[in-house]
Amino acid sequence: MAENEIKMNEKRNPDAISADEPQIPENIFPDLGNEELVAAMNAVKNEENKETQTALIEKVLTAKFFAPVDIIDGDGNPVRGTGKIQIPENSKFNFKLLQNTKGEQFFAVFTDIEEFQKWNKTPKINTIVVVFPQIAQLALEKSDSISGFVINPMTQNIIFSRDAITHLLDAMKTVVERQKAAKEAAGQHQVRLMFGKPANVPESVYGAFKKKLAKIPEVKKAYFCMMKQGDQEYYLFAMDIDADITKCKQIGDNFCKSVEMFLTKFPIMAAPVNSPYGEGAKKVGEPFYVAE
Repeated sequence: MAENEIKMNEKRNPDAISADEPQIPENIFPDLGNEELVAAMNAVKNEENKETQTALIEKVLTAKFFAPVDIIDGDGNPVRGTGKIQIPENSKFNFKLLQNTKGEQFFAVFTDIEEFQKWNKTPKINTIVVVFPQIAQLALEKSDSISGFVINPMTQNIIFSRDAITHLLDAMKTVVERQKAAKEAAGQHQVRLMFGKPANVPESVYGAFKKKLAKIPEVKKAYFCMMKQGDQEYYLFAMDIDADITKCKQIGDNFCKSVEMFLTKFPIMAAPVNSPYGEGAKKVGEPFYVAE
């Protein structure tokens, strides 16, 4: 196997774009959306400092690139075609390399079709779309012969050496681990809400609730249920109130105080019907009160 050759497997088997015959580039090459990356590269070229370098790295880590390759199928034959072509299973990619005056070799990748065409002097060259982790990992796997990769060698000529690639991959790994830890921590602190029907509440008490609500014209509809949050249980009234937020809160608080004599076992809460509490209450059953 050649030094810059990799074997494709089922999980890593993208379509390729072939330029065997002259075509309108926009019809066969997708827009990779690298405008901000190109701007960041130009900023580094104009003035390289910590700020411009950080901005460039942020864009590179999530960018997609065109990578020129020769594609060899499982029988050792070149894969050719016109436009977007499907790559056979067990194919091998032979990535194109550039060499500097020191004899160091780099993978070449391009941000867009215009940059690719500045370098591409031969029409019969396939390209595939790669992301930073793919080309970075490949460069490290071939570290005995590959010194890194270069973006847009004919213009900005931004080079990422093996050391820079290792640093960036470690940084990506750290970010992923922190995001995972934060997600797990948020999950641990998130308390599941449970809703159910109140037990041992007489119809006469419901009647008292209705009389009180009938005196509040802003309340159009109301639900009553039990809610459990962690180890704590509550009586919950979910109300459809035609008023602003401040007025809604005032109505809810006043109503809860007015029914404390009927509900003494658990704390009493009121919430809008369009809140997470209200959505849970609506799943328990129909409203016990609807304004006439």
